[in-house]
Amino acid sequence: MFMTITSFPFLLFVAAGLIIYYIVPKSWQWVQLLIMSLVFYCCAAEPYTIVWLIISALTAYGSTMWMERLRQSGEKPVRAVGVLTALALGINILIWFVFKGSGFWAPLLGRLPGAGEIASPDAGLVAALGMGYYTLQTIGYVLDCAWEKIKPQKNPCKLFLFVCFFPQLVTGPISQYSQLESLYEKHNFQYSNVTHGAQRMLWGFFKKLVLAERAGIIVSGITADPAAYTGFYALIAILLYPVQMYADFSGCMDIVIGAAEMFDIRLVENFRNPFFARTSQEFWQRWHITLGVWAKEYVLYPMLKSKAMVRFGKFTRKKFGKKMGKFIATAAGMFALWMVMGIWHGAVRFIVGVSLWYWVILMAGELMSPAFQKMTEKLQFKTDSFSWHLFQSARTYVIYAVGATFFGVGLRRGARLLLEGIRALAGRTSNPWIFFDGSILSTGVSWADINIIIFAVLLLIIVGILREKYGYARVWMDRQGVVFRWGVWILLFLLVLIYGKYGPGYDAADFIYQGF
Repeated sequence: MFMTITSFPFLLFVAAGLIIYYIVPKSWQWVQLLIMSLVFYCCAAEPYTIVWLIISALTAYGSTMWMERLRQSGEKPVRAVGVLTALALGINILIWFVFKGSGFWAPLLGRLPGAGEIASPDAGLVAALGMGYYTLQTIGYVLDCAWEKIKPQKNPCKLFLFVCFFPQLVTGPISQYSQLESLYEKHNFQYSNVTHGAQRMLWGFFKKLVLAERAGIIVSGITADPAAYTGFYALIAILLYPVQMYADFSGCMDIVIGAAEMFDIRLVENFRNPFFARTSQEFWQRWHITLGVWAKEYVLYPMLKSKAMVRFGKFTRKKFGKKMGKFIATAAGMFALWMVMGIWHGAVRFIVGVSLWYWVILMAGELMSPAFQKMTEKLQFKTDSFSWHLFQSARTYVIYAVGATFFGVGLRRGARLLLEGIRALAGRTSNPWIFFDGSILSTGVSWADINIIIFAVLLLIIVGILREKYGYARVWMDRQGVVFRWGVWILLFLLVLIYGKYGPGYDAADFIYQGF
């Protein structure tokens, strides 16, 4: 387990793979990607755990090929297809539940006489790397085949490559099969792919190693000892943690999307400037996009189209009126969606502290939206002004930060942090000048670290503005002169090289979402 995507061995691995990739016959390129994926897995995880990944791929392959054979027989095997689909999904979900869902069953099992060792962290229940991500991809593939949206992949090795493609194995993104069919195509060397991919990876390294690691020092220092760090310290931890998580998670996405692009494979985007969002609903259209799309495609929409939900919708519209009845039915569907996303994160605290929080916020916003609109019109707010947009984004950020607090530290410590933060805002705590008297340094950071955090956040905002305007910041960069472009990338490289947290003597933290 010596290879992580922020390690030097990974860079050598990608570089060597690229050279071979564009030399081998193009019909063998997908085979090389499969070999690279297997090698990466064995170097990044416990090698034997690949068995769970193989079982997942085999259940998907066997069930979908059986479905196809039944359909080609000329009959309409609706029931048989349903059984095969349920069997494939059941096996995948069961494996996930045993290894990644232990946050639900381990505490209960641990209370039984003689079961403590089984439920302990040392019980040897080791999950496969990226189990949460490839399980969702596999489920999506099986359902797409069952619904006849796609044709089953006849080559089991090609299907296995879809499941275990090495760049996205660690933390996603969660791709649909139709989005990764280019894995099996022939790819020519293009200078732009390699340069743009390398630039994207460099930007990801900057986010993770320069910003996320430093922000994490402050957040971890405060949350590790909430009794000592009260008042404004709690407020800082609450407001800084979303920055840390975004730089960490989106930085990982930049690295893996950039690595795939160098091989001429386009992975779907997982973030789109979420902190520019003006509402919570818009925020979740910009944050962890592929998880939200998966939940809508395979949970929400099928549920809303089901006979039971159609009957329920008719009942609510008849009972409560057309508008309110539609809202109740939609709220029920959204509740199921958020529960699935909470369960996927693998612990009760995610359901209670995250899923319920965001579901209530979204439904309350939907319900009260007409009243808010009337109020803004009556008070004659300039809703197209920069100040109003800034207020909306700040409000959305704070709402997200509250849920993220529970996500990061759990229910009890999260509630304690929030109460301390409220007390600080109410002026009931002392020492609001922790940045001026130097007491913030007790968390483990230096003034240089704080200055670098401020600089990195400002740089993120500038890049975000360019992305909002041009779709990708590199579109603007490509329009600039060659000296300016090279100057920017060399400067970014030096920033990562000089200020990045890595190397001997430093244990860079795992990506926050790697655990799922």
